[in-house]
Amino acid sequence: MVGVPGLNEANEVAVTSSSPDLTDLQQLLPAFIRLGASLDNRLVIWWMDGVRYGVVDAKAKALFGMKVGMFHRFYRQPNGDYKLAMFELTYYTDLASGKLLEEFANPYTGETNRVTHVRLGPEIRRQTGRGLADPENPMVHDYRSSLGPAIINGDQLWIPTSVHATIRFPKPTAPEILLNIYTTVQGRLSDAVNPDLLSAPATLAFQNVLKWEPFMRMSDRPGHMMSRAAGRKLHSIHELPADYLVCAERVHPKLIEDPVATLGPLTGDL
Repeated sequence: MVGVPGLNEANEVAVTSSSPDLTDLQQLLPAFIRLGASLDNRLVIWWMDGVRYGVVDAKAKALFGMKVGMFHRFYRQPNGDYKLAMFELTYYTDLASGKLLEEFANPYTGETNRVTHVRLGPEIRRQTGRGLADPENPMVHDYRSSLGPAIINGDQLWIPTSVHATIRFPKPTAPEILLNIYTTVQGRLSDAVNPDLLSAPATLAFQNVLKWEPFMRMSDRPGHMMSRAAGRKLHSIHELPADYLVCAERVHPKLIEDPVATLGPLTGDL
């Protein structure tokens, strides 16, 4: 369709003339929910595939792959916010083969580490026009989150999000976890503001910065980790790539069998 006289211009005029002000948080939030989630309570999966890096003296080294699955159901609240039930299953993989990583040859220590994969939740969170609300968990400190500002170019829309926090466990020997998470949801502006749509197609981009993984046993060695990944929003486990499902069925078979049932016990009061 590129180059058809008048078509692109007409589309941009139509989008611009009907677009809400996405600097208004009450209009930004439903636009984000249409792209990143759903205005009804159907299952929403954030699937992403990427790489985890080690960083020492500002030099990044790819260490292992990461296959991300975040499972949500969103429920609108009387004040316009959304409560969401969610859990995450993320798996680390061998860079060469893409297979589930069970042992990791640590290039920094020369040791072989037993890999621990990620399971977070299920838990309840609250999505507002300013970001994810403080979970009010006594282990979570220095919490802050953001939503937006929206980036618009023609009919393309990007909505960035972030979460920053420090997690301190009651056990004195447990490592402190620092979270710096950045996820951007991208889709069509005309979809995001379309009152006839409950959920619109969207892609995802992810970055984070964090301390060394505890399983790497890096002690006080200087450096940190970072990640980058990309993917898209899905609504069914049948849409997940086969390589992700192989990992999930091996590590968390009961949780991945029926994500709605996994979230079910949390949703009664939502």
